Amino acid sequence: MKTLIVGTGVIGVIYGWALSEAGVEVTHFVRQGKRALFHEGVTLDLLDERKGHRKKNVVPYALECVEQVSPADGYETIIVPTNSYQTEQVLKTLAPVSGNALFFIMAANWQGADFIDRLLPRERYVMGYPDGGGTIRSGVYWTNLGSEIHLGNVDGKPNASLEKIKALFARADIQPDAHENILHWLWVHNAMSIGIWAGFAKYREVKPFLRDRALLVECYASTKELLELCRRRGVDLKKYPETGTFNLPTWAFIPLFRWLYTHNESMQRFTAHAADSLEEARDNYANIMQTANELKFDMPHTKTVGMNLQPV
Repeated sequence: MKTLIVGTGVIGVIYGWALSEAGVEVTHFVRQGKRALFHEGVTLDLLDERKGHRKKNVVPYALECVEQVSPADGYETIIVPTNSYQTEQVLKTLAPVSGNALFFIMAANWQGADFIDRLLPRERYVMGYPDGGGTIRSGVYWTNLGSEIHLGNVDGKPNASLEKIKALFARADIQPDAHENILHWLWVHNAMSIGIWAGFAKYREVKPFLRDRALLVECYASTKELLELCRRRGVDLKKYPETGTFNLPTWAFIPLFRWLYTHNESMQRFTAHAADSLEEARDNYANIMQTANELKFDMPHTKTVGMNLQPV
């Protein structure tokens, strides 16, 4: 399946590498003038969590890049692993020149699908989220690649488009984690991350963040507010057992949280982007607070940790 991936960020590169290793023809779409930067490829320092694959590896990726796209290119799939505030503009750019390509949109969506529906018919896109992450250190992509990919259709119904995306990632031994309501899953994911992300922004380093118990308590309380906001927005939280962590008492939650960030290498790599992506955090936070205002739901703890997202 001839596949175009938007950009050369961490998510696009780890999935581009994995798919190309599995025999998929992968090309990366980059801004004008950036193609020459990747003529020697990139290097990945990879924690690979897929079954049957070497767990730790340093690998080269000779990625192919283009700066223009036309319907004649014949891309069957376009993967959009953008920051949430970039997604609409990317779709506006690529939808008119993409032929009949199927879009797989991986972003921390909070706003819903209306803006996507204005640009693409629903049979031409699938929504989802990566199971992986990382950052770039001295030019090397320091990353983890999870064993799953989260995905689903907006209406929750299986169709040929969803099956194509499942099959694409299955070629690379990445198993589909399909959701009945992908928007609700994305909203819950956002709720479970933005309060902690905002707290982390106070120090932008893991060690001082973990030492500040009062801040961790505030992040925990913020996340509980954010999950309640999801419930008021129509999400059935009982369908998301992962939210149970935030039902623990703080005396149990904080040691567990500290242990995961200190000893779980997957989490360390997955969340390493936090200091690099504060603009996305600010945008997500603003959208979430707008929803809270519309629902007349006050979130004092979230307002407190949100102050850390103010530009320095």
